[in-house]
Amino acid sequence: MKSQDTMLWEEFIGKRLLLVALSLGLITHGIIVYFTLPQTYDAYVHMFFADHYSRFWFEPWEYRWYTGFLTISYPPLVHQLLALISKVFPLKIAFSIYSIVIFEALIIGIYRFTKMFYSKQTAGVAAILAVVLSSLVETLHVYGQVPTLTGLAFLLNSLPFLYQYFKTSDWRYLIMAWAFIGVVVSSHHVTAIFGMVFFIAPTVLMALIDRHPELGKKNLFGRFFPDLLKVIWGNMWRILLFGVTTIILTITLIFPYWYWSRTDPISQVSIPHGSRDNFLEVTSSGLVFYIIPLLLIFALLPAISFLITRKKRHLGWAVSFYICLLLGSGGTTPLPRLMLGEAAFNILTLDRFGFWASIIAIPYMSHLLVSFLGGNIKNYWTKKYGETSHFLISGVSGFSYLLFIIYIFHLASFRPLQPKSVEIEPIINFLNRDDHMRWRFLTLGFGDQMAWLSSNTLAATIDGNYHSARRLPEMTSRAVERLENAKYLMEEGMASLNDFLTVAEKYQLKYVFSNDRYYDPLLFYTGWNRTISLENGIIVWEKGNISTIQPIKPKELNPLLKKAWGILPISTLLVAIGLTFVYLFYFKKTQEELVADEEVSIYPKPVIYLTAWLPFVMFSSFLVFQIYELLLIDEQKDPTTTIYSHFDDLDFQRFEEAFQFFTPGPSYSLDQYLLEKSVSDGGLLPSFAKLDALKIDTLELEENSAKMNVLSTWRTSLGNREKQEVMNLEKLGSKWYITPPKLDLEIPEEQVITYNYTLFKKMGKRKISSFPTVKDDRIKKPFAGFYQANLIQVGEEYNLTGELINADNIPITLALKAVVTYENDSSATFFPKTNFHYNLAPKASTWFQLPLGMQELEDQKKITSIRLELETDISERGYIRGGELGYKTLTETPDEMLFEASMKNPFTVEITIPGVLISEKDDLGRILQVDLWTYPKSIRSGLEGNFEIPFQKIGSNSKVLTHLPIELQINGQRRQMLDELPASQPSPNERISLLPHCFLSQEIYLQ
Repeated sequence: MKSQDTMLWEEFIGKRLLLVALSLGLITHGIIVYFTLPQTYDAYVHMFFADHYSRFWFEPWEYRWYTGFLTISYPPLVHQLLALISKVFPLKIAFSIYSIVIFEALIIGIYRFTKMFYSKQTAGVAAILAVVLSSLVETLHVYGQVPTLTGLAFLLNSLPFLYQYFKTSDWRYLIMAWAFIGVVVSSHHVTAIFGMVFFIAPTVLMALIDRHPELGKKNLFGRFFPDLLKVIWGNMWRILLFGVTTIILTITLIFPYWYWSRTDPISQVSIPHGSRDNFLEVTSSGLVFYIIPLLLIFALLPAISFLITRKKRHLGWAVSFYICLLLGSGGTTPLPRLMLGEAAFNILTLDRFGFWASIIAIPYMSHLLVSFLGGNIKNYWTKKYGETSHFLISGVSGFSYLLFIIYIFHLASFRPLQPKSVEIEPIINFLNRDDHMRWRFLTLGFGDQMAWLSSNTLAATIDGNYHSARRLPEMTSRAVERLENAKYLMEEGMASLNDFLTVAEKYQLKYVFSNDRYYDPLLFYTGWNRTISLENGIIVWEKGNISTIQPIKPKELNPLLKKAWGILPISTLLVAIGLTFVYLFYFKKTQEELVADEEVSIYPKPVIYLTAWLPFVMFSSFLVFQIYELLLIDEQKDPTTTIYSHFDDLDFQRFEEAFQFFTPGPSYSLDQYLLEKSVSDGGLLPSFAKLDALKIDTLELEENSAKMNVLSTWRTSLGNREKQEVMNLEKLGSKWYITPPKLDLEIPEEQVITYNYTLFKKMGKRKISSFPTVKDDRIKKPFAGFYQANLIQVGEEYNLTGELINADNIPITLALKAVVTYENDSSATFFPKTNFHYNLAPKASTWFQLPLGMQELEDQKKITSIRLELETDISERGYIRGGELGYKTLTETPDEMLFEASMKNPFTVEITIPGVLISEKDDLGRILQVDLWTYPKSIRSGLEGNFEIPFQKIGSNSKVLTHLPIELQINGQRRQMLDELPASQPSPNERISLLPHCFLSQEIYLQ
């Protein structure tokens, strides 16, 4: 046992160290958090929830995301506290203030948690360690997960009370434990649920063993487990009292959440998460989710393993630590999947288990640090190797870890997690004027800033950033995190985005705010028009003929549950704070202080040496590797590496860096390269594409020269494209360089090109009025007509095809849909996709195709009627189709054709994406299919593009179904087919016809 003087000294040192830790936490995290939160994953999401409670405290229905969802799907306490602080401070500052306050509470919790294991001096060191622990730094400054930190802070503060209750049977400790656990439940349900397993159970086990000291002396494989079961049985009523009451407390405090989970269960395709990857295969996921949070734990693992298995009182913690460490490894081994089950494995984010392992390890790492810096390990080391060696190894290890922590603080700089900051004020101003909030909007390329935009406006978006609340079938049927980052989710992400852009009318989606031109081709070919470029560079896209948001009845929730949701969670915090003051001033002074007297006098020599050198070796190696990757990697060591590096710079449009890989010389300057690139590389590739894969084959390889065949695969919003080219390389010194390509530059015949555009301007309001419209401003709907409409069966698939014309003298925008009614009185609505001209010049016509998918023509799903509905409105842009198209047939077989086409660009701007709309007709001139074909390169003004167009015919595999009449409606009125085709259209005898359908990225409509 320690002497009274020793205990007093350790108490003095421990409290001093706690104050130092609190000060360091305030200085470091308090200053930095405001600047790191914009780059975190979840900060803006929690601010959005806070904004909801700030506006609608007792109303859980949130209409701004996903056409509406219930906020009872997430415990409310943290968001409610943020909402209260935001009444005084701006929301970002409120989040920063709350983050640092809860981090200070977490430091205190770790201090008290460690006192269950070792002395107050060790607890003080643990508090300081918490300030710079990589897992905590990452959770706050990279993830922004303040509910997780809140739940953990109060959980750790509750454990000492729970320990003392089971050790002393004093019911007052039990009440304190319940008070703090109530806050945990109200803050983060996942921490509460798994905390019962990985934190509360080991605490109870430790308390019972400490209450019966003789139990710790029993042989582990002898009488220990039988006697332990007897002790547990003897305390069963206490365990049941705590367990049952805690479960009742958990259910009661957030009962609306459990009610929602039961009545509206999550049914969606699992969303991939990096924490479930195989970290040996996906090393980037391993870095973020395993190495960064746990590198210190791995460095000190020999000492942690020694201490955590040394005494039987640590048995529960040892089991929890190693299970969490294993589960945190994600899909690297099959064990986590087997332990959790397929369903839980695909739902949970497994990095939280590694995070909990790092928290469990804190007391043991702290004890090692105390011993190494001023205890038995230091005495051993200095006696054998001297003070200088101990000072050096302590210094270099500490300094390398400090650099490692600085790296984490700046992780978003080295590995950007979010797009560049978007100024949201221009977007808010746009939404606030002209009743734009009467429709839904969608953001593209915003990252998590889309939640920040939603936090500052009452306008609704079809997207969202809370996966558990998604119920829209276009989202839940695919592994799509959110629409705004669809391009990173490969085919499923773009397919889901394509669905929403196509069925915009279904969700009253009228505006798209684009921060990424990657999506421009898809937006154009699905009928969206660019309207304005805002002051912040965001492009606004608009779709015509979209109805305003219709009132949606919120999901019913008992008013009593609404009141409970707004009162009970915040009450738990008030109760915990009140009881804490009672404990500190009236109870703590009369009770024996919680201090564990366990000491470790001797460490095994292997543990001493490993823990002395591993931290320095691991952290130094990590930093050296990062520096090597960032600065020192030889990007031109061989031909293959040179090409990979060149394309990497091209992919991210770092053209100056990409130029460095060309053979240096006076004949090919950077200016020349950029000039040639500007006139030769426009179009779908690479202006609107991301590099997906490179396949490099060696054609010739000599000592100082090489010839390589490069097949690059690019992802575009219109699908994948491939480009093949041959590159010659030469070796100069120790580096390989690419021989600059020879540019066969086409020069227009004319030096000055003129083109007479007929542009139209819709004046809109002619009276200055705040009313949506006035009588004098109403415009008659433009007139359009159908030439044909056909129901086509191709195998098991069904399509609606046809042709229509703008019969008016002004350009129009079209909204076309088909309403299919079935025998059981149900109906479904279908929309065209990219194979349709959505904007037509005066007297211009277009073909269309609406995919109906697989349909049952018999039984209860038998189609009884089809109604084709067309809405028209005046268009100001998008009606210029493209250049002058000429084509001829090269080859033809029964199933396919190959065309040679040429397109001349007569405009004053380039044709960014040359496109062709192709229709196939039967012998009677009825359209069987319509397809869109695009060319990857642009056509400059005055030049002509030549290309070959392959086309798959379906004539032999298709059938025109005439037994179902197709009702036609235009602007709500029934119409009949027009009798004759326009003279400019191909005759019915021509089975294949082509129309230009081009995308012009430069806005000529505003000239």
